[in-house]
Amino acid sequence: MSAKNKWKKQIPSDAASFRRPKGSARPGNAILIVTEGLVSEPAYFTALKRSLAIQTLEIEVQPGGGDPQKLVEYAVGLREARRREAKNGTLSLSKALNFDEVWIVFDTDVPLAHGRLQAGLAKAASKKIQVAHSTPCFEFWLLLHKTYTTAPMLKCADAVARLESTLTSRYSKASQDAASIIPPLLEGLDTALANAAKIRLHHSAAATPPPANPSTEVDYLIASIRSTASPAHS
Repeated sequence: MSAKNKWKKQIPSDAASFRRPKGSARPGNAILIVTEGLVSEPAYFTALKRSLAIQTLEIEVQPGGGDPQKLVEYAVGLREARRREAKNGTLSLSKALNFDEVWIVFDTDVPLAHGRLQAGLAKAASKKIQVAHSTPCFEFWLLLHKTYTTAPMLKCADAVARLESTLTSRYSKASQDAASIIPPLLEGLDTALANAAKIRLHHSAAATPPPANPSTEVDYLIASIRSTASPAHS
């Protein structure tokens, strides 16, 4: 067989064949997400990653626990570990050489109550770590997938109660059962993005001091994921 005919024989005949085989090349970009929560937040971003199914973008989700400063320290450690692995040649081919963005995701209710929020935000900025916090907690972001509200929620339990009422089902922040509600909620992702932006405009017009209650910045992280994963970014 001539080289020309051999080449023709190897041309894939369907669009699916042009997808990069799993593990055949490194992802072009990577985003690291370190979460305060150990169940709901990791479940959410893992489900989001699965729904996107984009092979050119690596989304690494790591539960960290602790206050914002501890999350920053953990995130910095993971970023440095990735760089060491890349330098030593021990990094898996399925991993990008470096994290293009590093985010921490956390609730503001406890840091605010203990006066640790501003120190955490300052440390994140100094280490070039991006922040996606929710007030009072991540469950408010979940709620926005279903409904719009600017009603104040003084504690996370208020957001959880509103979420349970909207979903008409039980929800526990620390229970693995919480993960079961995530995939159906993702169908309302665009609704949540629009609601978060609308709430931000509401607080801006009202000159509400930050962090506004209720509010969330998780939509910024989602927008970044979408932008990084877009063909124009590749």
